[in-house]
Amino acid sequence: MLSLYLAVLDDQSSEEQFIDVYNTYKRLVYHTAYKIMGDSYLAEDVLQEVFLYVAKNFSKIH
Repeated sequence: MLSLYLAVLDDQSSEEQFIDVYNTYKRLVYHTAYKIMGDSYLAEDVLQEVFLYVAKNFSKIH
């Protein structure tokens, strides 16, 4: 799944920064979504949507 997010990014530097953000926050996002949704599959969907949104808008985040 990570490769899908990386395909959205512009350059190698952004990819490395995104990987750092992804690795830092993926568990937090998943556990928060699971706590709210109460379903692991829905939490996984939320995780994917969140990081796809972040990848698409990564150039605005700094």
